[in-house]
Order: sequence, then structure tokens, then C-alpha cells
Amino acid sequence: MKIKREYAIAGLAIAGIVLLVFGLNYLKGRDLLSSGNIYHVVYDDISGISSASPVFHNGLKVGQVISTEMLADGSGRIAVSFQLHEKRLRLTKDSRVQIYSADLLGDRALKVIMGTAAEPAQRGDTLQGFSELTLTDAVGQQIDPLKRRAENILTSVDSLLYTVQAVLNDSTVGDIEASFSSIRSTLDNLNSTSRRLDALMAAEGATLHAVLENMRRVTANLDSYHASLSSTLANLDTLSGDLASDRTRQMLADLAETSAKLKGITTGLENGEGSLGALLKNDTLYANLQDASKELDLLLEDVRLNPGRYVHLSLWGKKDKLPKLTDADVERIKQALEEEKRAKP
Repeated sequence: MKIKREYAIAGLAIAGIVLLVFGLNYLKGRDLLSSGNIYHVVYDDISGISSASPVFHNGLKVGQVISTEMLADGSGRIAVSFQLHEKRLRLTKDSRVQIYSADLLGDRALKVIMGTAAEPAQRGDTLQGFSELTLTDAVGQQIDPLKRRAENILTSVDSLLYTVQAVLNDSTVGDIEASFSSIRSTLDNLNSTSRRLDALMAAEGATLHAVLENMRRVTANLDSYHASLSSTLANLDTLSGDLASDRTRQMLADLAETSAKLKGITTGLENGEGSLGALLKNDTLYANLQDASKELDLLLEDVRLNPGRYVHLSLWGKKDKLPKLTDADVERIKQALEEEKRAKP
């Protein structure tokens, strides 16, 4: 009896241990009685995945991760083993297993994506795996560009503030104040000029009115003379038509012919043709005329000095005595004779 009691206690202890192991694995979601439907997936990073992480397919839990182990080849990659509880799910060779965020709290799980190959996956096969970014990583990827842009903007703002601070020194502030003073003075001058223009317009308003009235009268006069102007333009048009008539053309042709004849006569005179041409071009006639003129002068001088040679008047029947020549008369006659000798060849 004593030996049976010890066996019973040992049996109860073993049974308790077995129940404890089965209970813990059951709580973890493992099925120790079905160990043949286990698959493996290799990842570079399994952040958020543990030995109790669930496996889903289209939102339905179909398995459980049972172990994670680093590969022995030294590559640093991690092998994840999971067990499928759903017997009716048939995986193919090209099925993939994705690590994804199962909820907004950042809990990670595995998701089975069925392939299209006809060959089914065998128990213990290694499937293709890939990871989805965690919520933190996704937010970080969106925030990092904004952060870099904000840093660049802050750098630009800092540079702008430094530039503004460098520009707004005492000298620049003085120049700006001087510029505003100059602008104020210019505006004052413009205001004064505007007032003077207003005063000038008020003073010259009557004159401007008179000028505008005169312009109105001129316009009215032009309008009243419109008929006369039209008649004048019509007459000019008629005159232009008359000038363009056959009679006018004949008259212009006659003028052209007369001009050609005058040109021929002028050319003949220049060439010494005819009596008039000989008179213009022959120097002999001019010399004869000059000699005759000089002889006529001597004759007239002699008639003046000795009228008795040519006219005889005697009241008493006596001959007139010849007048005596003065020295001036003798000198003048001598000069005339010398000029006549020099003129002859």
C-alpha cells in the first residue's frame, strides 16, 4: 500500500506537469496535438512580433507564432515559425506572409496572403515574407520631410533676420529717416503745387471759358462755310479735270516744242551762228564800234572847240577868228590820240 501511494503521487505530479504545459500552450494559442502544420518565414526585422503573436487571413485568426530564432548563417536574419489552426486553409508555394500593424495601438501580427500557384505548400516549408511599416515608421516617413523642410525654413528665417539686423544698422536707419523726410518734403511740394494750380485755374477760368467759346464760334463758322468749301473743292476738282484734258496736254506739248526751239536758238547764238551770233561772238564789230565812238567823241570835242570850222555865221561879213585852245583842251586831245594809237594793233 505504501508503494502504491508513492506511484499515485508521482502519477499525479506528472499529470499536473503535463496539464500545466498543455494549459500554458493553450493559453498561448498553441496546439501541441497537431504539430505537422507548421511553416517558416525569414525576415530582416520582426519588430513587434513575439512567440504569441497571432496569424490572420482576411481578418480571421488562423494561427499563432510559436517561435522566433536567428539564422545560424550569421546574416542576422530572423526565422519566424507559425502554426496554422485552420485545417481548411491550403497554402500554395507562392503564398506570402506579411508583418503588419493589427490595430492603432501598434500591435503587430502576421497576415497570410494567398498565392496563385497550383502547387500547394508542404508542412515545414519556408514561405516568402515582407514587412509593412509600423505606424510610428509611417508617421516618421511623413514627418521627416516636413521636419527637414521646417529646419530649412527656420534656417532661411534665421538668415533673413540676420540680414535684416545687418541692414538695419544706425547708418541705414538714418538713411531711411532721411528718405522719409525727403518723401515728406516732396509731398509738401506737390501739395503746394496743387494749390497753386487750383488758384491758377480759378483765376484763369474766365479766360479758358473765352477760349472755349472762341473755339465753338470757329467750329460754327466752319460749319456755316461748309457749302462754300464744298463748292471750292468741286471747282478744284473741275480745274484738275481741265488740266488733265486733251487741250491742256496739247498746250504742254507746244510749250515743250517752243522750249526746244529756244534751246536750239540759244545753242546757235553760243556757237556764233547768224548775224546775232556773229555780233555776240565777233570782237571786230565791237572794236569798230569802240573806235567809232572814240572818233565821235573827238569830233564832238572839236566841234565844241572849233565851231567855226563847221558853222559859218557872220553878221558883219567878216570871218570869225579861230578860238584859242586852252592847256587843258590840248592835254585832253593828246590823251585821246594816245589812247587811239594804243588801241590800234
